[in-house]
Amino acid sequence: MTGRRSVAFCCVLFLLMALAGAGQFAWGQEVTAAIVGTITDPSDAPLKDAEVVATDADRGTVLNTKTNDAGAYNITRVPVGTYTIKITASGFQTAVHPAITLVLNQTARIDMQMKIGTVSETVEVTGSAPVLQTDRTELSTIIDSTTNDTLPLATRNYVQLTLLAPGSVTPAPNSFNNGDNTASGGRPYINGNREQANNFILDGMDNNQVSDNLLGYTPAPDAIQEFNLITNNASAEFGNFQGGIISTTLKSGTNHFHGDLWEYFRNDKLNANSWENKFNNAPRSTLRWNMFGGTIGGPIVKNKLFFFFDYQGQRFDHPSSTQQLNVFTAAERTGNFGDICVGDTTHSAGFTGGICNTPSQQLYDPVSHAPFLNNMITESIDPVAQALFNSSLYPAAVGAGTLNNATYTTTSVLNSNQYDIKLDFNATDRDHIFGRYSHAKQHNPTVNSFALLGTGFSDAPIDNIVGDWSHTLSSNLLNDVRLGVNHIKLHNGTEFAPSLGNIGDQLGIGNGNPDGVPGLLQLGFNQTLTTVGSALVQQKFNDAVIQASDSVVLTHNKHVFHTGFEYQRLRVNSFYSTNSGELGNLAFTGVFTSSNPVSNGTGGYGGADFYLGLPFSYGRGISTGEWGQRASVIGAYLQDDWRVTNNLTVNLGVRYEAHTAWSEAHDQQVNFDLISGQLIAPDCSKVTPLLGTAPVTCQKSSNRGLYNGDYGGKAFQPRIGFAWTPNALGGKTVLRAGFTISSYLEGTGTNLRLPVNPPFTPKESFVTYNGLAFPKTTTDQGLVVSAPSDPFSGATLRVWDPNVQPALTQQWNLTIQQQVGSSSTLQVGYVGQHGTHLMVPMPYLQKQFGTNCPTGTPPVATPCPSLFFSGNPTFQSDISQISGTASVGEMKYDALQAVFQKRYLHGLNYQVAYTYSKCMTDNSGYYGNWGAGAAPANPYYQNLYNPRADYAPCFFDVKHLLSSYVIYDIPFGRGRRFGHDANGVVNAVAGGWTLSPIISLHTGFPLALYNFTNDPSNTNSRGARLDCGPGAGQTLGRKNALSSTGAYIGYQWFDPSPYSLPTSAEGFGNCPAQGPVRGPGYADVDLSVQKDFRITETVRLQFRGDFLNAFNRVNLNVPSTAFGSNLGLINSSQPPRNIQFALKLYY
Repeated sequence: MTGRRSVAFCCVLFLLMALAGAGQFAWGQEVTAAIVGTITDPSDAPLKDAEVVATDADRGTVLNTKTNDAGAYNITRVPVGTYTIKITASGFQTAVHPAITLVLNQTARIDMQMKIGTVSETVEVTGSAPVLQTDRTELSTIIDSTTNDTLPLATRNYVQLTLLAPGSVTPAPNSFNNGDNTASGGRPYINGNREQANNFILDGMDNNQVSDNLLGYTPAPDAIQEFNLITNNASAEFGNFQGGIISTTLKSGTNHFHGDLWEYFRNDKLNANSWENKFNNAPRSTLRWNMFGGTIGGPIVKNKLFFFFDYQGQRFDHPSSTQQLNVFTAAERTGNFGDICVGDTTHSAGFTGGICNTPSQQLYDPVSHAPFLNNMITESIDPVAQALFNSSLYPAAVGAGTLNNATYTTTSVLNSNQYDIKLDFNATDRDHIFGRYSHAKQHNPTVNSFALLGTGFSDAPIDNIVGDWSHTLSSNLLNDVRLGVNHIKLHNGTEFAPSLGNIGDQLGIGNGNPDGVPGLLQLGFNQTLTTVGSALVQQKFNDAVIQASDSVVLTHNKHVFHTGFEYQRLRVNSFYSTNSGELGNLAFTGVFTSSNPVSNGTGGYGGADFYLGLPFSYGRGISTGEWGQRASVIGAYLQDDWRVTNNLTVNLGVRYEAHTAWSEAHDQQVNFDLISGQLIAPDCSKVTPLLGTAPVTCQKSSNRGLYNGDYGGKAFQPRIGFAWTPNALGGKTVLRAGFTISSYLEGTGTNLRLPVNPPFTPKESFVTYNGLAFPKTTTDQGLVVSAPSDPFSGATLRVWDPNVQPALTQQWNLTIQQQVGSSSTLQVGYVGQHGTHLMVPMPYLQKQFGTNCPTGTPPVATPCPSLFFSGNPTFQSDISQISGTASVGEMKYDALQAVFQKRYLHGLNYQVAYTYSKCMTDNSGYYGNWGAGAAPANPYYQNLYNPRADYAPCFFDVKHLLSSYVIYDIPFGRGRRFGHDANGVVNAVAGGWTLSPIISLHTGFPLALYNFTNDPSNTNSRGARLDCGPGAGQTLGRKNALSSTGAYIGYQWFDPSPYSLPTSAEGFGNCPAQGPVRGPGYADVDLSVQKDFRITETVRLQFRGDFLNAFNRVNLNVPSTAFGSNLGLINSSQPPRNIQFALKLYY
């Protein structure tokens, strides 16, 4: 940070702290609720100094305040729970409001008109708990403890319930029920935002993994009091978000001992078989799943000190499940690839005159480019291919088919244990203290019988701790202090058993096993063949967030001021082998057996290129080099909730949030000037001795992060809105509007961070032979190692734009909420969002087209060198690739959102949420999608110099989205409407049943259609798309697809004939980045059936059965989107019906 910035920054902080009230700071994540209201006399005049007392029905805690000159009162920082409200004032009867249940972040308005009388006279006020939101303008969905506990959840992951909110969707539903809630756990895509853009909060403490924005600790549903998902227009108290804020609070002990015990059980014998297993004649995947645990809470000192403890264990085993492989057939191993000429929707299978009837399935001689007749390769087989085919480790094909012609078994185990302990202490009537410690540890190994795939592993210990002290200074002033640490370790990846030996070297691949690392590097084939080997990608994260804060809430006249300051220190310690892995990879795309490897040739097959030993590219990551980065997030805010009149509340707020640049703990990172290529470092004395003969020198930077932090005017974020309850509509209707600007710095992972650069970290190499008639190296030559004297030769560099900043998001909504009856509401509104400065990976070494380029063969204009690093052409040609980072992305979201909600009354609670929306963006983000329900565009622009051409629907865009849940206590049995006097036998059989379904429906996601074989533009484009012709965008639906032998192989979702390789002079495809064709929609019903057996008045035993995908609907995965013979083919689906049983004892 420069001196000028430091002065400006300190001035801003000083100003905001002054606004916060004489140095009082405030934390921005509420974990409580509030009770507000206005007390008047019979003439409707404000009543001053009336005493308002809220009493916690479970803990006996008493919270009190007095009304001010305006008759207003505000009880803030109220722990969620059930409260009775009592109002006393001299000369008036004592008024008692019926008990109300407060939910997280709720502002409950209890207005009361007092009656003349004496304090000794008590009048019971009639009325129900408020259901309208009359004082806040955010859009949110509350999931309470009963809903959490009752609804069917596969693997009991509460985050799955975030999909019940309007505007919340996932393209990977299976990611919520895989049992792995950290490394590969699902997160919702909310209101057009990436899943990385959410902010998870637990008891006010940050609950996010820093570098990849993963979810941190996942508490058991039985331990959750409730969670609040804020999706739009959060108040100034909340920061660092772009999508949703998922604020969760855990249960606390009460004056009575309470808790539950549970055992959940699932077995493959109870499950249906998947659609793809059925047509492949494969058995059901084996499964043994148990989840067990319990909670207990109660008093240590009644009305004073309480405890809560829970434990949950999970044993998620998949013993010896059979998986399918596509291996080289016996004929292909002799050079006969006639079996790939299977035809498509417009061409018949087979050959005419030795030429395949389907042009895209014809093979050509890589030297003469003459067609191989009948796809019979007449050249000699490559020695590496011959060695692989002769190896006992590579399975033989069963039959002559090319699909699913071999099998292997895989076994995985996911063991996890976790617990929470929480203490609440009412030190005095003015002081409430709580502390919580949460711990989880997860171990997830995977073993394959096909040894050449390697074995997977994942270990994740997590700790989350927080302490909070709330002190009431006076009836209108409260202070809150919070400290906490969120610590996450994550070690996952792939490894080979040492006993396997150096397979790469043994097969004859040059430099196949660097440093004696055992196993086989990844051999990747385009089209249908299964990848062999593993790049050996490994990552070790050790992330922490240290959080400190203090808070003030002041009630003055008709204003409630929330003001404060927050600080987070972010720590990332990491080793990452990069995406190329420790062993590396060789890719065979089929380009060299196509008709023209230089540009837009037809035909070709990756397996044929491998047979001839002609790789399209190779790469290798790093095996050593741990590093650590540090950054800070500093925020301050002022929020005024102004009750202008008795039916109008205005929310006025502003937040300041600064993000310091990521610096390396030991200054061991380098960046580069985008144009000149100048190397920049915080300490050149550590860099220069390592440069060797590299054609670059070091320039010192005064900024340790090597890019500009985020300070100044753009860090100010207004938060405004109003809530109006028109008197003319009887107080049953609320009109709300709000506008918010927020910022969010995406983690971006570790693969593209600056410490990964040479010379401190061994370089990652990547070489591609795109645009060449013949590769410069063959498979047996392997991965060529450059001279060690130049640490940058052949390296992939990471470069951050100096102007990287957090994403800025504008959110707005205009909604109307109508109360229906005493317990239901209907809310309809327009919700919008516009995000700029989204993080985008940049292919900075992509070449450009220009008028001064020399003429050449197709494309018409030969690309010029990249604009970037053009100031040092020697250095530009010395490296192989640049993977950059810039905050230049954009998104736009518009939606009609409607929610009908009925709170629990007479045994029924339900919600229905509908969204009609459109999401647009110019980039899919760093991570894309981790599931098979969507096909995102390549995160790199097709043409770096025209990023606007990638503006298209978001890959998770859905036009129609509906979600619903119901909790219905069937009204028969003791204690219910009918059959309350049933005898024991009848009640045991027919009484006490509850039905709880979750319904999820949405239309399909847009698909990204790509050419993964080569780059027709010859610009080193990393996102080459197809051309869309007439008829593009149309789907065939569930049209049966047959193999050349007539066997059923799935559904042909769309006709591939309108799509082709690019034909423009530049070689860029004209298909949109997403679309125009869309994948299958999604429809699912999960159903829980529960039966309670009452043992005593306070003890009951519950039996439940959860039917996941209850009606066993086949929800298809996306079709193949890679150009080739399988384009448009769907041959896999989401999980079939799974059944889990459980016993739960409540006490």
